[in-house]
Amino acid sequence: MNRSDTDSYDEHCDAALGWIARFRSEQAATADREAFALWLAEDAAHKRAMDEMLELWDDLGVVSALPFPPTVTRPAANRSRRWFGSAVAAAACLVAAVVLWPLGGQAPEPRQFETARGEQRVIELEDASTVTMNTSSRVSVSVSYGEDQRQLQLLEGEAYFEVTPDSDRPFSVDAGSARVTVLGTAFNIERSEQATEITVSEGVVQITELRDGSRASHSMVLRAKQRLTATNEGLGQLESVVDDRDTAWRRGELVAYGMNLPALAAELARYSDTRLLFGDAEVAALSVSGVFRLDDPRATITAVALSLDLDVKAVDDETLLLLKAPR
Repeated sequence: MNRSDTDSYDEHCDAALGWIARFRSEQAATADREAFALWLAEDAAHKRAMDEMLELWDDLGVVSALPFPPTVTRPAANRSRRWFGSAVAAAACLVAAVVLWPLGGQAPEPRQFETARGEQRVIELEDASTVTMNTSSRVSVSVSYGEDQRQLQLLEGEAYFEVTPDSDRPFSVDAGSARVTVLGTAFNIERSEQATEITVSEGVVQITELRDGSRASHSMVLRAKQRLTATNEGLGQLESVVDDRDTAWRRGELVAYGMNLPALAAELARYSDTRLLFGDAEVAALSVSGVFRLDDPRATITAVALSLDLDVKAVDDETLLLLKAPR
């Protein structure tokens, strides 16, 4: 074990002892239990450190109080001997894998799913978790999904995740500059070139920066009806969610509250080839509120024009122009 590994191991053990002490003090709150569960699920090394530290205490005290099946069991007295045998077996398997790799061909590719513009698709994973993909989106599912972890990537677009609880197999989604880790919950992720937006509908998730090593990664915990935006600059501020506009697309709707027309045009362009232009800067500066269908952009644009007293002119088969109505 090199110095870096030793330092990490010591940090994990210190954290494990801190959790044990906190729960044995009987002062832990629900938020502490949630944070502990997320810490335990974040890295397999955390579970190993907790096992080691449990040998120093009579019992943990928190396991029975957690709102999901316990993930830590007290190791037997001969755990070290079993661990040594397992480590030898694992090393042998690793050597065999390296030797036989050229004979086995290429590594299996992750499963990828995608949607076309205007398409929505529901994927049911092997553990009964579901991913509802929005327009022009791509999701990658790890080839090892379901073994000891559940790992996906949102490569492009937007998706809504409904996760089956399984504390032994954490569920994580990498999207741009953020990793979302959960135990069982429902949340929405929208990824663009500039940012990744995460909105939690149910349960608790942990957001961790995906950094290149230039500085330490930060983490934040989101609960139901909270939103956070992550960029390459870091994690943003928590926001309260007062409505379901972030997930209205699942009903085929666009919910707008004071949305300016260029933003409306950009949203509609995600779902169809119809393009919206503006006659002048004054028209472009207008804003609109309402609930609009995503599957009929022309009807939406007509409704917007009526509400703002504008005219609609067809430039070509795919382009509409909004103009001030003649007086």
